[in-house]
Amino acid sequence: MAVAQMKKLSVVALEKDTQRLIAALQKLQCVEISENTFINAQIEGTLAQTADISKEMGELLSQIAAARRAMEFLTAYDTGKHSLFDPPMEASIDDFDSGLDTIVMDEVKAANALAAQIAQVEGKIVQLEGEYSAYQPWLGEKIALPGGRTACTRYLCGTLPINADMTAIDEKLADLACETWEVYTDKTVRALLLIAHKEDFNSARKVLAAGGFAVCPVQASAEKGFSAGAADQCMQQIRKSRQELEKLKQAAKEMAGARLQDIQTLYDVFLTRQDRLYAKSRTIETEKTVLISGWVPSREKNKTQALLEKYGAAYCFTDPGEDEDVPVLLANRPVARNFESVLSMYALPKYGRFDPTAIMSVFYTIIFGLMFADVGYGAILVIGCLAALKLLHPSEGMRQFFKMFAICGVSCIIGGIMFGGYFGDLPVALMEGFGGREDPPVLAVWFDMVEEPIMMLVLSLGVGAVHMVTAFIIKFIILVRDGHVFDAIADVGSWLILFAGIGVYFLQPTVGLILAILGAVMLICTQGRHEKNGIMKVLKGIMSLYDIVGYLSDLLSYSRILALSLASAVIASVMNLLSTMGGPTVGGIILFVIVFLLGHVINFLVNILGTYVHTSRLQYIEFFGKFYESGGRAFTPMELKSKYVHLK
Repeated sequence: MAVAQMKKLSVVALEKDTQRLIAALQKLQCVEISENTFINAQIEGTLAQTADISKEMGELLSQIAAARRAMEFLTAYDTGKHSLFDPPMEASIDDFDSGLDTIVMDEVKAANALAAQIAQVEGKIVQLEGEYSAYQPWLGEKIALPGGRTACTRYLCGTLPINADMTAIDEKLADLACETWEVYTDKTVRALLLIAHKEDFNSARKVLAAGGFAVCPVQASAEKGFSAGAADQCMQQIRKSRQELEKLKQAAKEMAGARLQDIQTLYDVFLTRQDRLYAKSRTIETEKTVLISGWVPSREKNKTQALLEKYGAAYCFTDPGEDEDVPVLLANRPVARNFESVLSMYALPKYGRFDPTAIMSVFYTIIFGLMFADVGYGAILVIGCLAALKLLHPSEGMRQFFKMFAICGVSCIIGGIMFGGYFGDLPVALMEGFGGREDPPVLAVWFDMVEEPIMMLVLSLGVGAVHMVTAFIIKFIILVRDGHVFDAIADVGSWLILFAGIGVYFLQPTVGLILAILGAVMLICTQGRHEKNGIMKVLKGIMSLYDIVGYLSDLLSYSRILALSLASAVIASVMNLLSTMGGPTVGGIILFVIVFLLGHVINFLVNILGTYVHTSRLQYIEFFGKFYESGGRAFTPMELKSKYVHLK
């Protein structure tokens, strides 16, 4: 239960080895490259400067975008069967660094070219379908589209909105030498043929235009068979384009089956290279050398040293200074390590300070088990998490999460045995509802929390008291370790003596009262020690006793253990009662199965979330608030991070 010791790494290597050295450090996955402190330093007459990655990054981002487009395109045509239970693909990044990326990049270009062809054909089909629709109103008319003329007349074909005011339009056209025919009407438009004397044609057209008249967008002539012939030709082109589109889509499906995984792998490789470039941007370059600064866990020093010597680099490992921004890496034993995510969601400890993960994991497990005390629900949690670990091939972070819940599930089972929770009171409900038994046995080994809620409240507050006292003891130890012995006695020891007196009072009133008075006197005498005025020293000491109200409030917060445990148990009991109302009949059994499954699934999901949230809250506020020194920055070494494949 500690924060891992870190070493500051300083490296000077040949500039020509930069790419290979950073790639090798990335594969170690234990080195964080940080901003270099040699910026603008004058080294042997050459001005050192940060590495310029703009050109390389621009090219890489272009490749990433191309690979992403290809993946999105091929994914839409991938007909392969994929399952959550499929193990992740594996690939060697060395193969890509040695030239395989060029081959796969050709596949990316081919996929994007095929996507462009499909988009072009689809666009052409949309255009042709639009033309075909435009011919439909005029199929029965043997006239040229969109218009024509004779020696004295002009005519024009087009459409008006269905809501156009034809009466007003006809009134305006009445004084002109023209005529209109409504050729076709549907729910949205009406097709009109305008014939007018050449002198009045433009005036008539303006009247129609004011009403929303749109000229027919397609052309048809006698040579093409007017509208009917042009529409037939258009449909032939549509069929031909659709056949071409089907061939292209079939090619896309074949390409997806053969190339999608390669492109996904290349995409992940590009992401790892992007991380390398970001790391390179934090280095300093001279004409022939590169300067690298970073952080390495002390336990990884030897293998990092061996790699640097392989590249002939000059290096040194030093202990971090007091004012340096040292990253934090938690170092816990395997079981406690699974609870690091709970701590990380709150805040990491400062470097060199106390990591409470191990102690917190014990209380977290106990409180979780009390809040969700049920054998059935606990068994589901354990089995589900172990199955997920085996079948889903989760990442390391998710593996820890599943393991944590599996451990908490065991605690739930133990709590269920102690308090008689087996999917609520399912055995009792079955005995009474299906077996007709009127005196079912007591299932609880200790006590039934539903029947004895006061006992459960006392237990909850007792666990809370131990939790809070442990926090004070940790604070005491931290102060003593840091050399603040008097502060430990005055600020923490006084409260511990006062709390001990309150606790002992219920067993030995005289002893308890003496201890409580002693603790109170110590607080009055010490809590104003930083004040210069004598009166303020005493007043501040007396006022410090008011903090006991806050601690009492913190203790009462643990009553949520009772609330959560009763909530899940009572809801489960209600579901059991409803499910067994039909009795030992066919209908009753069907009712039992439906209500039991639906009710308990909902109860499980709702209360597992509530238990997780409230158990975490008790750690964050009531426990960490007493001693925890947060503010650490997570250690983020270069890694072979990937989304689709497991790079090695």
